[in-house]
Amino acid sequence: MDYTLIRSKRKTVAIRILPGGRIEVRAPLRIPKKDIEYFLSQKSEWIAEKRAAAPPPPPALQEGSCLPFLGNFYSIHLNMECPRGLFDGKLFLPLPPQSNEAAIQKAAERFFRMQAQMLFPSLVSFYAQKLGVSCKAVHITGAKTRWGSCSSKATINFSWRLLAAPLDQVELVVVHELCHLKHFNHTNEFYHTLSGVFPDWKERVQKLQQYRQLCW
Repeated sequence: MDYTLIRSKRKTVAIRILPGGRIEVRAPLRIPKKDIEYFLSQKSEWIAEKRAAAPPPPPALQEGSCLPFLGNFYSIHLNMECPRGLFDGKLFLPLPPQSNEAAIQKAAERFFRMQAQMLFPSLVSFYAQKLGVSCKAVHITGAKTRWGSCSSKATINFSWRLLAAPLDQVELVVVHELCHLKHFNHTNEFYHTLSGVFPDWKERVQKLQQYRQLCW
């Protein structure tokens, strides 16, 4: 069974099925590989079931392929003479037409990060005022599995990848994290506060999940 092994200072073995059915295993630093293989064999049926239901891998990035931005899809257009940005349904990136996928990924990420650095602070400011809370700082990350997080020091992190989703779902994540400035755990009070801003938050969460597979 092919898998990617990531060792860390964790205490248990965990399996994650990635888009395309790839297997990622996170394990303690000193656990023998034979024990990991045994654990995988015991979970073989579960792994097969999850791989069958796994979403497809993100599309390869090249000239003409599409990327989602705030819920709309834009085809990638490489042109050294055009500024980076969205025009006429295209995402223009200042790269030579023969650029490889790694260069396109880097340029596209730069666009997403620039947009995230403008959008998230403004959304945080708007909704923080509605909720009567104060956020000390907003940071942009490249997290692939976590849209946002809030620290006990009143700083909030957002993944630039969240901008693949429509604005109403982006706003949900922003408000979710701001609610943690009032209720740090997912208590009934937390969800009551969230519902006060977005009564349809459950529907928004369900729609948001589909965008995890669309951004590389």
